[in-house]
Amino acid sequence: MSQSNNKNSNSGTLKIFGAVALLFGIVYAILGTLALTGAVSGLLPGHEAQEALVVVLAYAVAILAIICGAACIKGVYSVCRALGLVFAVLGLVSLIYLQITQDSFSIADCIALVLGAAIYGIARKEN
Repeated sequence: MSQSNNKNSNSGTLKIFGAVALLFGIVYAILGTLALTGAVSGLLPGHEAQEALVVVLAYAVAILAIICGAACIKGVYSVCRALGLVFAVLGLVSLIYLQITQDSFSIADCIALVLGAAIYGIARKEN
């Protein structure tokens, strides 16, 4: 496969991951807000307990997902690389913190970790 064809493939993949990250961030923010208000239960245990750090981490992950998704769709690789790494690390921190404090596994934080790592890995290949 030629290098220009590979770049087009990576660009398309990055845009798809960007759209997924954007959608994830919006849905995560909406679900977090609904869990805080008590409209839904059982989805986000840290939100239901209204633990401040869990809520702050969750909203940070959601906002970062939206910003990172927009950068991926626009194709700004340097921003995608940096935000993807921060997105993955923040997802990991949130996942571990929730496991320790609430003794529960957060699939949303796991998705953030994997999605951030994937965005970082794809954006890193683009120089």
